[in-house]
Amino acid sequence: MLFAPEFPAQPTRRRPLRRAAVGTALLATTAAAAVLGLATGAGATETVWDRVARCESGGNWAISTGNGYYGGLQFSASTWTAFGGQRYGATANLAPKAQQIEIAQKVLKAQGPGAWPTCGKRAGLTVANGTTTAVSRDTTRSLFPLAVDGQKGSMTRKGVEQWVGGTVDGSWSRSDVTKLQLKVGSRPDGSLGPKTTKALQAKVGATQDGSWGPKTTAALQRYLNRLFG
Repeated sequence: MLFAPEFPAQPTRRRPLRRAAVGTALLATTAAAAVLGLATGAGATETVWDRVARCESGGNWAISTGNGYYGGLQFSASTWTAFGGQRYGATANLAPKAQQIEIAQKVLKAQGPGAWPTCGKRAGLTVANGTTTAVSRDTTRSLFPLAVDGQKGSMTRKGVEQWVGGTVDGSWSRSDVTKLQLKVGSRPDGSLGPKTTKALQAKVGATQDGSWGPKTTAALQRYLNRLFG
């Protein structure tokens, strides 16, 4: 017989972000709806979870402001862990959108819309519409374990993006590099040079020579597998 974990009656939450805090100028323009709708993807139909996220975090599924709540739906670390979210990332902001919704559906079934007391009400969230939102199997598939092949391919790049809290698309932007530098303790200048490579190598247990080759990538892949696998 399986025993369910003992969940709190209500997850510890914060008040939703005020609209002004997430960009008053955007909301004042005719382009606002398009900007806020990016969370659903081009041409996609907005779901109730997109509406909750827009209220909670401005629709930023990778947000981490240091206030103790993470991701588009603003999970506390304890709630994320209690409902199995750590299989996708240490905190919610490190998991793709669809995986955050998957965990949110579990919270919704256990605690009801009151788990998002303000934003759930504003978004019209119910157990019925929240649990029937389709979650793409392609996007919820875990990135881990990564193949330890020393190749810095798309999956490894996505794994690093998930680790550092960047946009998980397999293409490293300057912002992704800066987040990687902050993660490994290097100067956040957005440039992936020898100093950043050495700091990464120290973090993942590779030889610290400042040259990012297959051995460094393999060490990184093993490190991420231990962290998320």
